[in-house]
Parts: sequence; C-alpha cells; structure tokens
Amino acid sequence: MIVYVDTSAALKLVVEERESPSTAEFLSAAGQRGDRLVASMLLHTELHCAANRRGLPADLVNAVLAGINLVDLTRSDLLYAAALPGRLCSADAIHLAAAIRLEAQTLVAFDKKLVRAATQAGLHTVAPGGG
Repeated sequence: MIVYVDTSAALKLVVEERESPSTAEFLSAAGQRGDRLVASMLLHTELHCAANRRGLPADLVNAVLAGINLVDLTRSDLLYAAALPGRLCSADAIHLAAAIRLEAQTLVAFDKKLVRAATQAGLHTVAPGGG
C-alpha cells in the first residue's frame, strides 16, 4: 500500500506535539508491514523551512526524510493542483495532486481542509492521535 505523508504529519516527527507519538507509531508500523511511505519533494522544502523557523537542526529533518520516499513533482501535478476544489492552499493542493498521481491509498495529514479534499478524492485519510 502507498501511504502519502503530508507536511502536517511529518512535522509531528520533528516538533513534539500531542499527536507526535501516535504519528511516529503509525508511520513506523506502516513501514514495518511493507507499506511504501511517500511524499513529493515539496515535503523536503516545507520541513526544512519549518525546522529553520524553530531553530531545529537539519540532521533531525534529514533523519525523518530518510524514511520517506520523496518523488519529484511534475508539471501535471501543478496543473492538477490548481484545478482541485476545496479552497486548499497551494502547498496542500500540490500534496494532494501528487498523492493522487502516485495512486496513494492513504493520506496521513492533520490539516482539516486537506483531509476533507482528500476524502472527497477517494483517499483514505488518517490523523494518528488527532481524534
């Protein structure tokens, strides 16, 4: 199974939040059962920028990214993202477009608008520990 990891979920592995342990456990279990954890290269940029804003070391971000297969964005991802309904911000629309292109079965995310749009697009969504 392909599990797409959004920045809102990956950030829980870098910044300690209430959902951090559940997210780490969920992603670890997915990897152990052979699921493929994927994200677009946008995750690399967003996670490093978020860590920089918080004064966190790049090594921590790189350790998280090492467990996720990062794929390049395509022109079609960007075009499709622009046409998605749901009033998503650019980055969320790009993540969703990439997840759809990669035929992800599950999207791990905490952003409510993104989760709603992904569900409407037919993806199973998970927000570990998010209630």
